[in-house]
Amino acid sequence: MTGRPVEFRLWGEVAAYHGGERVDLGTEKEKCLLVALAASGAPVQRDALPEWLWDDAPDGAASEIDRYMTRLRGRLVTAGIGDLLENRNRLCRLAVEDEQVDVRRFEALTARARSAGDGQAATLLAQALELAEGVPLAALRSRRVDAYRAALVEQRLAARIRLAGIEIDQGRYRECVPGLVHLFLEHPDNAEVTRLAMRSLHFSGRTQDALDTFATHRKHVVDNGGLVVDAELVKLQRLVMDNAEGARRPVAPRPAHAVPVPLPPVREARRELVVVLRPDDDVAALRAAISRTFHRAGVDIGVVDDRLVCVVPADVPREEVVTSWLDRIAAEVRSPVQVGVCVEDEESATELAGSDYARRVLAAARTKNLVVVVSDELHESVVRRRGAPNELRSYRQVEEPSGGWVRVPGYSVPPRPVRDDEPRRGTRSGDVLTGPNVYVQGRARVGKLYSATVINVDERGRDER
Repeated sequence: MTGRPVEFRLWGEVAAYHGGERVDLGTEKEKCLLVALAASGAPVQRDALPEWLWDDAPDGAASEIDRYMTRLRGRLVTAGIGDLLENRNRLCRLAVEDEQVDVRRFEALTARARSAGDGQAATLLAQALELAEGVPLAALRSRRVDAYRAALVEQRLAARIRLAGIEIDQGRYRECVPGLVHLFLEHPDNAEVTRLAMRSLHFSGRTQDALDTFATHRKHVVDNGGLVVDAELVKLQRLVMDNAEGARRPVAPRPAHAVPVPLPPVREARRELVVVLRPDDDVAALRAAISRTFHRAGVDIGVVDDRLVCVVPADVPREEVVTSWLDRIAAEVRSPVQVGVCVEDEESATELAGSDYARRVLAAARTKNLVVVVSDELHESVVRRRGAPNELRSYRQVEEPSGGWVRVPGYSVPPRPVRDDEPRRGTRSGDVLTGPNVYVQGRARVGKLYSATVINVDERGRDER
């Protein structure tokens, strides 16, 4: 194996880096194959690989695996690390150490924390959580990938809960409040998260907020889930109300040599957004509209072929970009525009903006001129995390391989896409409405007869009246 540094990242978008340079990992299927190999430090049976790539393996899956394996090896060879991929005796392996794969390093750190004392465990867990940002395996999908993603998310939640408990018990409850409040917003039905949030709020003098947190949890569990609130949580609520002994702040002394390790806030990786806009006609007019909307220094706007590419700095809140900024653009445009928004990936954003499904949704939105498609990662980390019911309802999942979620600004629910055999709006990709154009003289009203001129345009562009 080469001695130069190699790093594989599965938290967030699947990526690889060699000597600081990003490696092209190819298509979704090739990335799924890489995940299957990178996630395990041991060799993987070839027979176990198809479930990572397909929900129902196609006929000839073995030859398809060979094809994707050859492509992946070629990409690693181009990057100078082709010797990492081993494939012999029906066993496949990515020959890297745990330290070189972020999910394996995360698992090693949390495993060490389970057998360590509180002080050392807090340090190990904080290091692990620094790795665990974003939606793991973003934009990849299969039942096996989804199951692995869910397992990673559960491991991250367990690490956050353990670290918060240690911090509170050691008297650092105030530092824990922001992270636990965010965590509770993500998991309002989780009894342990609720307990920790209540304790940190109460110990910080925010007793009413602690009781409100319990009330919100009870609503989710009882009213929405039809379940029963955990008995220990009910007991904690009563202790908090009475400020009884069990609900008083910890008095454990803070060692003089201890370095505070605050609970990492639930946040997204600080990466820039790429917003790609594909107008039907006037790129210059659209660029002027974008310049008026993205009225902020640092937004890079460039023209690439028939589209506009906007790179939005990482410090701009993502929810502001995918809602208010794009809503303002929608109010300015006068001809159809498709928008793709992705994290740090111009190619994916362009693919989303060119999605046929998004085009068909826009064709069905007869009173609107703009459709927005955000990547799966953004939908999970921004839309779902915000949790606003209206915002959640305003998206529909793209039903094609490009992935993402579509929204038409101004619609509470995106219109149903027109079928291929239905008439569509305008002249998008052959969607020409048949029939004559009618010019009505005067203000038309239902039930009244008006003079009108019927205008047809023949194949040579001449008007016939």
